[in-house]
Amino acid sequence: MSSKMKWFAVAAATLFVLITQAVAQQSTQRVVIRAGHLLDVKSGKMLSDQAIVIEGDNIVGVGPASATPAADATTINLPNATVLPGLIDAHTHLTFNPSFGYEMLGISIPREALIGAHNARVTLEAGFTTVRNVGARGYTDVALRDAINAGDVPGPRMLVSGPALSITGGHCDNDLLPYEYHATDDGVADGIENVQHKTREIIKYGADLIKVCATGGVLSKGDDPNASQYTLEEMKAIVADAHRLRQKSSCPRAWCTRRDLGIGSRCGFGRARASNE
Repeated sequence: MSSKMKWFAVAAATLFVLITQAVAQQSTQRVVIRAGHLLDVKSGKMLSDQAIVIEGDNIVGVGPASATPAADATTINLPNATVLPGLIDAHTHLTFNPSFGYEMLGISIPREALIGAHNARVTLEAGFTTVRNVGARGYTDVALRDAINAGDVPGPRMLVSGPALSITGGHCDNDLLPYEYHATDDGVADGIENVQHKTREIIKYGADLIKVCATGGVLSKGDDPNASQYTLEEMKAIVADAHRLRQKSSCPRAWCTRRDLGIGSRCGFGRARASNE
C-alpha cells in the first residue's frame, strides 16, 4: 500500500472515531464534519473544503463547506484530513489469525470468536465499513455479526458464510489429524443430497451466503490448488438451493463458468449485499 493510501486509511479511521463519539453524545442533533479534502468516488475527483452533514445514523448531505450552515450543529473540523467513503472487503476471515498448520488445532471455537472481535475492531478502524466473511468454524462469524449489530462490540457490517462447504478430505476439511480421531470440519458434505442438506443447515443457523471450497488450496494438507474437488452436479445443487432460499454463494478458484452453474459472476456466486453510503 502506498503512503498516500495509508494516509487515506488513517484519515478514514480517525473520522470514524470522531463521528462515533459526536453522534453517540448527541444522536438527535446534527453533526457537520468540515473536511479539507473529500474523495468523490463517483467522479474520481478530489474535492476541497467539503462539509458532511449527519443526522442520527445517516449522512443527509455532502457539499461545499461554504454553503453548509453549521448553526445548532456539532462541528468537527478536519482541515488537514482527506475523507473517503468506507471501504468494502469481499473476502475476509476475521475469526482467524495468521496461524496455519498444526498450530490451528490449539485454537478453540470460543477463542476464535474472541479473535474475531479483535479483528473486527481493527478492520473498522482501518476504514473498512462492510466485509464479507467467507469461512468460520462453529458459526463464530454469525455470532460476531450479531454482536456488532447489537452494539456489543465495534466492527464493520458483516455478511457471513458460517462453515465453508468442502468435500471429505478437501481444502476446507480437517486434514491434519490421523484416522483414529475421525476429525471432520463443520461444512463437510459429499453427494448432491448431502450438499443440499448442508446448504440448508448453514442457512438455518444464520449465514448470509454460502462459501464453497470448490478446489484444493495452498494452505491445506494433501490437496492440489489446481484440482477440482466438488463435481459440477454438486455445485449446481448448492447454488440452486442457495438461490432458492435467497442467499448468495462464494466460490474462489472455481474451475467452471457462470453459465455452467447458472450464476451471475465467475468465481463468485453473486456479490456481497453491501450498502452504499
